Amino acid sequence: MRSLFIKASDTHALRLLVLRPGGTLEDVNFANDRLEGAFHVGVFLKEEIICVGSFYPEKHRTFKGWKQFRLRGMATHPDQRSKGAGEKLLHFAFDHLKAQQVDLLWCNARIKAVPFYERLGFVIEGEVFEMPGIGMHYLMHRKIQMV
Repeated sequence: MRSLFIKASDTHALRLLVLRPGGTLEDVNFANDRLEGAFHVGVFLKEEIICVGSFYPEKHRTFKGWKQFRLRGMATHPDQRSKGAGEKLLHFAFDHLKAQQVDLLWCNARIKAVPFYERLGFVIEGEVFEMPGIGMHYLMHRKIQMV
């Protein structure tokens, strides 16, 4: 497995399969994909993208005084789950964010993904909340400079 920077459009197939099954390409073409400073990472097994994640220079109102990025649209192909692709992707992103002197990475994590993020140093902030049409989530964050 290897991690590489990819184009936003390269994330769409896995986002659709994993995060918005039955949806349309419009559902996975996020507006923030085009933000200046945004980047996208893919983990490849041979020539196939098996895991994707997008990172945006976006502040969350809860966290004050930090240089923040947001993780969104992380998805691993169902056949490749629990094989280390997500961890590989995030460590690649942590290194890139650290080089940019980012202090904090945050995300809205689906409940079933919370244990994965906790293993990688993320902590829950606040109460569970619902994202309409998607499900229950927690706000999670991780300091980057600790990598």
